[in-house]
Formats: sequence, structure tokens, C-alpha cells
Amino acid sequence: MEINKPLYSFTLPGFILGAGGLYMGLNLLQTFYLGGSSNFGSTVLMALLTLGGIFMAFMGILLHLIAGLISYTANKS
Repeated sequence: MEINKPLYSFTLPGFILGAGGLYMGLNLLQTFYLGGSSNFGSTVLMALLTLGGIFMAFMGILLHLIAGLISYTANKS
């Protein structure tokens, strides 16, 4: 999975998780701005989704670059 298609395997789910976390964060900010209070659990979930999604997206991009480098060096020799 890391060598064949890391861009599809990690980056797309990472962007989906990150977008879900950002959506939750915007809803929490809107609720807080309108005078409501935010739950600790939903705030932590929002942070985990956002950070996990960003980490997965960057990992997919890095693994894609590394797989390309490996195939380039294998074809060169």
C-alpha cells in the first residue's frame, strides 16, 4: 500500500478527515460565538480529526515521493 498507491490510500482519507474536523471546528466556533458552550469531547474529537487528517495527507504525499524515488533508482541501475 505504501509503494503502489500511497497518494490514494493516505491522502484522500486524510483530506476527508481533515475536512470533517474543520467542519466540526467551524460549527463549534459558531456555537461559541452565538453564546453557547462547547463540550470538551467534541472539541478534542475536532482536534484529533483535523490533526490526524493533516498527518495522513502529508504522509501520503511523502510516501508517493519516496515510492517515485525508489522506482527511479531501481530503473536507473
